[in-house]
Amino acid sequence: MFVILNKPHGLLVHPTDSSDEYTLRDFLIENFNISEVGEYKREGIVHRLDRVTSGLIVCPINTDVFNQLQEDFKKRKIIKKYKAIVQGSPRSKSGEINLPLIHSQNSRRKREVGKNGREAITKYNTISKTDSYTLLDIDLITGRNHQIRAHFEYLKTPIVNDILYGAKKVSELNQNTICLQSYNIEFKLFDKDYKFSINEPDYFTSIMNM
Repeated sequence: MFVILNKPHGLLVHPTDSSDEYTLRDFLIENFNISEVGEYKREGIVHRLDRVTSGLIVCPINTDVFNQLQEDFKKRKIIKKYKAIVQGSPRSKSGEINLPLIHSQNSRRKREVGKNGREAITKYNTISKTDSYTLLDIDLITGRNHQIRAHFEYLKTPIVNDILYGAKKVSELNQNTICLQSYNIEFKLFDKDYKFSINEPDYFTSIMNM
């Protein structure tokens, strides 16, 4: 039916034109019979996590499940929750960021807030904070590329170590690690409810204790 994987930071989900490195898709091909599930080079992939983001990803391993999950992602039926540590703290302890996103004018690799962009909605609640950092619980309502990263850059509270989106470099973390984790995913499949959740990584605790 499907597998749930905890993707490490630094790993690409699927191949790109500019890289032939090992990806999560390669792992799926090696371990499951999914050569006909989805499009070529994206077999078993119905949603993505950025290279620098860790956490849960659901991968269908047959066509019926692939089609159903693909449809449910489009209809926003799948609940995805993230934890993030940001620099500083948002002005309010909780809130909804409803700001459309466009391709960045300055970098092909980025997204940014722009009035003619695609709808993007992020909800957040504060879990804890220090003088320097805030740990947030985030509901991803829409799933735009780099959505959380771009929204919190716009609020001037970028994700910790997300240098592409304006954060300061943290010497304790490597360049392919930011403080953003997909920790919870919930969905219904063929009348059965599924919910998966994981603990935040150890380095989150280290950052909050700095």
